[in-house]
Order: sequence, then C-alpha cells, then structure tokens
Amino acid sequence: MSFKISCQGATSIKTFVDYLWHKLTPAVSTTIWKKMTINIAGDMRATCPEFNGNRANLEKHILISLAEEENFDNYWQYLHNPKSFFRSYIKNRIKRYCSDKGSEKIKTLLKISLDGIKNIILSSIHESTAIAKDKSSTVSEWLDLFCDYLGSNLIFPRKDLKSIEHQEIKDIEFLKEAMSTALDPAMKTVEQNCSGMLVEKLIPEIEKILSEHLSGCWKQCPLCKAICTNTIPTHEGDHSAPFHRPQAVNGWYKDTTDHFVIDYCTSSVASKHGIILENDQKSLYRNYRQAGGDYATWSITPDSSTQPYWKWFISHFRSKLEENYQKKFEGRGEIPQAWARITKQNVLDDLKRQ
Repeated sequence: MSFKISCQGATSIKTFVDYLWHKLTPAVSTTIWKKMTINIAGDMRATCPEFNGNRANLEKHILISLAEEENFDNYWQYLHNPKSFFRSYIKNRIKRYCSDKGSEKIKTLLKISLDGIKNIILSSIHESTAIAKDKSSTVSEWLDLFCDYLGSNLIFPRKDLKSIEHQEIKDIEFLKEAMSTALDPAMKTVEQNCSGMLVEKLIPEIEKILSEHLSGCWKQCPLCKAICTNTIPTHEGDHSAPFHRPQAVNGWYKDTTDHFVIDYCTSSVASKHGIILENDQKSLYRNYRQAGGDYATWSITPDSSTQPYWKWFISHFRSKLEENYQKKFEGRGEIPQAWARITKQNVLDDLKRQ
C-alpha cells in the first residue's frame, strides 16, 4: 500500500515539476534575452570608441565616418534630420558589432547570463524548500516562497501557477530534488532556444538603450545647422554648440543674388553685415536674437577660429550643394583656394586630435 502511495506521490510531483518547468522555460528565455540586450549595450559602451563618451564624442565619430564614405546623401540626412541619422548610424554600428568581433563575445555573454540565472533558480529551489519544510508549508506556500526568491531576477508572474497550487504533494524534499534534476535539461533547452534566435531581434532594443544614453537636445543653429550639444533634451537656457559651420551648409545666400554665404556664423555675428530672415525681416547679424523664434534661443559667440572640416566639405561637394540648394559659390561666396587645398586626410587628422 505504501509503495502505491509513494508511486502516486512521485507521479504527482513529476506532473507538478513538468508543468512548472513548462512555464519557467519561456520565462527564462525572455529574461536571458533582456539581460543580453543590456549586456551587449554595456559592452559596446565599454569597447566601442563611438559609445564610451557623450553625444559630442559620437558626433565626432559620425563626422569621421561621413568623410571616409564621401556619400553626399548621408551628409544631407545628417544635416537636415540629425536625430534620425544618429539612430540609423547606431543601428548599423550594432549590426557590425554583432557580425564580426562581437559574435564570439555574444556567445560568452550568453553563457554568463545562463549560468547566472541557473544559479538564481537553484538557490531559489533550495531556499524555498528549507523554509517550507521548517514551517510544514503547502505546495501553494512553497510556490509563493519560490517566486519571492526569484524576485526581480526572472520575469515570471505567480498568477500563472494557479492551476497547480492545490496539488497534494507531501514530500517537499522530493519536490526539491525533482526540480533540481530537471534544471540542467531545462537550461539546455533555453540555451538551444537562445542560440538559435537571430541576434538581429536584439538590435532595436540595444539601439534604444544606446540612443537614450547618448540623447540630448536636437535643436539646430538656425544659421548653420550645428546641433546643440546640451545633454538634457529639454534643458533650460540657451542652445549652444562649440563648433559652428559656414552658412552655405544650411543654404544661406546673399540677398538679391544666388550667391552662397560661406562665412561661419560665429564670424558673422561679430561683423556689421546685415541679414534678411525668412519673414523678410532685416537685421544685423550681431542683433540676430532680436528676430525672435529659434534665433532668440541660441547663443552664438563671436569667434574667428574655424575648423577645416566644413571647408573641405564645401569644396569637395560644391556641385552637390549648388544642385540641392540651387545657389552658386560665386561673388563673396566664392570658395577660397586655401579651402580647395584641404585634403580629406587633413580633416580626419584634425577630428581625431579632438
């Protein structure tokens, strides 16, 4: 008779354990992928130069990449829709990381995550059993303890186990052994599931983490399209950028002509030159704030120093800029010969020194 009862108890525990692991396995897979997303993003921040600083550092690497590629369409998107371009750049960089040197590291990160969650589950099984035995707890109470010990380490709602919480299981120790025995094959299944999933599915979440880390204000200088470098999206005070650009980058031209303005806005605001704004309002560059709107929110400090990057850009993409803006580099907007002598290597070296 006792053997029959023992067999019934074993069958009941096996049914219980099978069901519990049936629910646990997909939850473990989901948790592993979430951890992998965070770990890969963290590794990229630690090992990829583009991501181990602030957004100004990322922009420097973007400018280097744009110069190396010499693709005007990409420049155009960067200039006129920078937020979208930055996200696209980050996404492409993640794909490259996952496809080359990162692939072996991803396997290592997966193993670390699997070992970590396995130890958490095993510890939860043992700890909940020890307390349940001491208090002569029911299976429902053991499940409460087990889920409590899992805590925030595993995305696993207790309510999913309502259908088995009233099973008649007297031998809690045997339950512990059955759960522990089933752990290794269950984790093997999780490992196979995770290894078989496409890493591409992680890319949107990794991109979201990196983009949020590198977020900030996206307002652009109304004169030259330089991006505000404040790291707070809705910051107080003026917008500003350490480096401005020739206004031709933004399509500005001299009134009554079709000649580009190639002056940097930082030198224009120190001059006595006039400016005609979008609403035909006339003003002096140095009084640009009086125009209101975006002009009033930007601090453009008079500065005669300039970077070679945008001089090279204008000289190199002269015809593309003339075609897209329907203006000409003539008259006061004629490109200086000194700009034409600036090489791509010159601007790359200058950026890498920053």
